[in-house]
Amino acid sequence: MKDELHIALIQSDISWLDPEANFASFADHMPLDADVILLPETFATGFATKDLDVATDPQTVDAIQAFLLLQANRCQSFVGGSAFVKVDDRYRNRFFLASPQGELNFVDKRHMFSIAGEAEHFDAGQSQVTVQVHGWAMRLAVCYDLRFPVWLRNDPKDPYDALLLVANWPESRVDAWTTLLRARAMENQCYVAGVNRVGVDGFKVPHSGQSQLIGPEGGLLTQGATHQQQVLCATWSSLKLKAVRKRYPFLNDGDAFTLD
Repeated sequence: MKDELHIALIQSDISWLDPEANFASFADHMPLDADVILLPETFATGFATKDLDVATDPQTVDAIQAFLLLQANRCQSFVGGSAFVKVDDRYRNRFFLASPQGELNFVDKRHMFSIAGEAEHFDAGQSQVTVQVHGWAMRLAVCYDLRFPVWLRNDPKDPYDALLLVANWPESRVDAWTTLLRARAMENQCYVAGVNRVGVDGFKVPHSGQSQLIGPEGGLLTQGATHQQQVLCATWSSLKLKAVRKRYPFLNDGDAFTLD
């Protein structure tokens, strides 16, 4: 397990259904000294649920994957962000994490946002995915999954070390965003990275950013400014993580449970 990891979040506006413009913008802001770089949910197209055939065009999805792999190789970092993909006649919101070695791991968003009718078009992910990053176990999740602690619950027998979460979280509910990110860090005794977009999307919904990097006791390492495009960076320490879990072995006292 690498002693320290440098984590970067690119908090940015997203050009609606314009992948090439978004690729150019994010490429310009890629740090070259980070171990992990996260981009917001649906970073290449925006959350364009009314234009799914456009957003999931095979050439677009291929280009998104190629972009992540290219930047991972160029920056020698793990680079992640989500995209809509079509599987048979249904859709999924898929978080891709590209490695410097050319591997592409992914997880599908588990929880459908019923208020917006997502379940009418999207299938829920069935698997929890943990990726090894320089010896760190990193759990992947997407936006609304943040609200469901059972799905993200850490297993003391095989714990993950960090939670990586990409989002388009609206400004109207941003208090839940900032609070739940810290809650997930506290209850799972893990580092948390949550990246959110800024700007107004194609549905006229404003997003304020406020991306966060959080320590294993719930302490805020850094938070993005409101309504500002910026790159946030913080360093995670494996020694700090181990010390917290050794001094306060809360994970061992939790209730056993299973997911149906």
